[in-house]
Amino acid sequence: MTDFEKCYDEAKADVLPFESWERLSGESIAAFAAFCVFRDYGAARNIKKAVEASEDDGVKRSKRYRMWRLWSTQFHWFKRAADYDVYLDKLKLTERRKTIEQREEAYREVTEKMLNVVNKKLDTMDATELTQGNVKEWMTAAINTERDVLCVISGKEQNSKQESGQPVLNFGDDFEGL
Repeated sequence: MTDFEKCYDEAKADVLPFESWERLSGESIAAFAAFCVFRDYGAARNIKKAVEASEDDGVKRSKRYRMWRLWSTQFHWFKRAADYDVYLDKLKLTERRKTIEQREEAYREVTEKMLNVVNKKLDTMDATELTQGNVKEWMTAAINTERDVLCVISGKEQNSKQESGQPVLNFGDDFEGL
């Protein structure tokens, strides 16, 4: 390695984030490929299982196992694989968070539409049609829906809400045609 290449690598390491699961300086292509097989094996990974998954021939498997053990020590495979697992978990959590935010927005849009329908119905209703029961039922449904969407539940209600998994909305015949 020339002085320029060394300076370049050091500068790049300072500027760009280094991920431990990337190919290390001094790690051969074969060693890195073996690490990738090990890394991608998953949570139940170990060297023996990774070798068995990549080699059918028993004699070659034995030689490969010895080489991979040496490389795993030399290039810190277990730590790097664990770093990779943490990285993947962060990606999954980020995606899950995005999905939740998108769903919450969709729920807010549906709730807004529901409130508009109720508003229209209230505007067209004759005051004599309003009863204490249906006003209370509509208000309770609106409040509970908003609480469900915003995940605001009291401790007493929490257990029953978690069991059902989805908010249930029941509309009477009063909303037919809207």
